[in-house]
Amino acid sequence: MAEENSFKENLNWKKLSIDAVNTIIATAIGIILGLLVDKWRENVNNQENYQKVIVATIVNLENYKSQIENLESYVDYSSEEFDTYYDAEYEETDSTMDEIGYVFFSENFQQQDRWIEENFITNGGFIEDADLRLKIGNVYSLIDLCKNSFAHLKTVSDKAYDKYVDIYVNEDSKNAFDKLLTDKEFMAYSSAITETKYNVDTWLKSIDELTQEIVKIANADEKQLTEMRQSSKKILDMISKSRE
Repeated sequence: MAEENSFKENLNWKKLSIDAVNTIIATAIGIILGLLVDKWRENVNNQENYQKVIVATIVNLENYKSQIENLESYVDYSSEEFDTYYDAEYEETDSTMDEIGYVFFSENFQQQDRWIEENFITNGGFIEDADLRLKIGNVYSLIDLCKNSFAHLKTVSDKAYDKYVDIYVNEDSKNAFDKLLTDKEFMAYSSAITETKYNVDTWLKSIDELTQEIVKIANADEKQLTEMRQSSKKILDMISKSRE
C-alpha cells in the first residue's frame, strides 16, 4: 500500500510539474506572440509613414521639374529673340523696341513643399535604400543649381531692363535700337541667357532621368502617388490663377 501511495504521489508531482511547464511555455508563447504583433504593427505604421513621405517627396521633385520646364520656356523664347535681333539681316520696325520689352526675365523661382524638402535633408536616413537616397539628394542638388542660375539671370535681366527703359525713353527709335544692342548691360544679359539655356537644358535632362529612376525604385504606392499628383496639380493651378 505504501508503495502504491508513493507511486501516486510521484505521478501527481509529475503531473503538476508538466502542468507548470505547460503554463510557463504558454505564457512565454503568449508574450512572444504579443511582441511579434506589436513589432508587426510598428512595421506596418513605419511602412505607411514611409509610403506617405516617399510619395510626397516624388511629387515634390516632379513639381520642381515642372516649374523648371516652365521657366526654361521663357529662357528659350528670349534666346530665340536675341538671335533674331543680332542677325545682320534683321529689319527693325517701329514696334521693335516695344517687342524687346518682352525678352526680359522677370520670373521668381518658387519654393515647393518646404517641409518635405527639409525633412529629407534632416531625416534622409528614413530611406534605407542608399541608391534611392543618393538619387533624391542629387535631384535636389540639381534643383538648387537651376534655382541659383535663374536668380542670377533675373539679377542681370533687371539691370538690362533699367538700361532698356533709359534708352527707350531718351533716344529716338533708330538710335535706341542700335544703342541698346551695343550696351554692355544688354549684352551681358544676352550672354547670361545663352549660358542659362545651356546649363538648365543639361541639368533638366538629368533631373528628368533621375526622377524617373526614383519613381521606379522607390516602390511607392501607385494609388497614393496618383492622388497626391492630382491634389498637387489642383493647388498649383489655383496658385497660378491667383497670379493672373
